Parts: sequence; C-alpha cells; structure tokens
Amino acid sequence: MSTTTASVAEILAQDRVGRIRTPREQREKLLDEYERSGMRGPAFASFAGVKYPTLANWIQQRKRSRAAAGAATTPRPQWVEAVVGVPRAAGSAGLVVRVGTVAWMEVADARGATLAAQVLRQLGGTPGC
Repeated sequence: MSTTTASVAEILAQDRVGRIRTPREQREKLLDEYERSGMRGPAFASFAGVKYPTLANWIQQRKRSRAAAGAATTPRPQWVEAVVGVPRAAGSAGLVVRVGTVAWMEVADARGATLAAQVLRQLGGTPGC
C-alpha cells in the first residue's frame, strides 16, 4: 500500500465580490518589507503578488494611522540650494549635504556621490536621486 502526502493550502477569506482578504499581520509584514526593499510601488506589488492600487491603499492607511498615533517618522531630506565655488582648503569636500541639523555628508568625487545617493534613498529621498 502506498501513502500519499497532500499539501495543505492556506484557506484565504474572500469578500462578497471575490477579492482575497489579507490578514492584518500579513499586510503589515508586506509593508515592512516594502519599506526595507527600496523598490518602487508597482515593482514591489508585482513581486509580492498584489495589485498596485491595493498596495498603495495599504501604504496610505499606514501613513494615516502613524500620523494619528503621532508616531515619529524618519525626516525626509529637504533640498536646499547648493553653491559650487572655490574649495576652502586643499582636500576639502566639493559638496556638503546636510540632513536637518543632525547629519551631514561630504562628497568629494563620483564614488562619494553614488554613496550619498544611496544614503538619501534609504532616508526616504526620491528613487531617482
């Protein structure tokens, strides 16, 4: 006599229209992963197997709930005027990027600019910077 094993699939709840209901815990895990990923919304939605409008709605709901709870969010960099002039001294940076009054970066070459762009993306800057 042979034995067979059947995989047990998770039963997903659906609403009246037939849409799959995602449990809050799973939704929060997906949103956490989205925030860590650095991916754009449509690309992450495709990767996660959800429709982009659904993901966008979840993101907005999370922002509203955090704002209502008064949760501290990572401050977004504010763009300021950059004036390129004669360096103050030999070896000084060509560009200083300040993030509020807390942090700053000195960029001296193309390699430093690439690293600065990655840091700004992680802090919530635009994906194209």
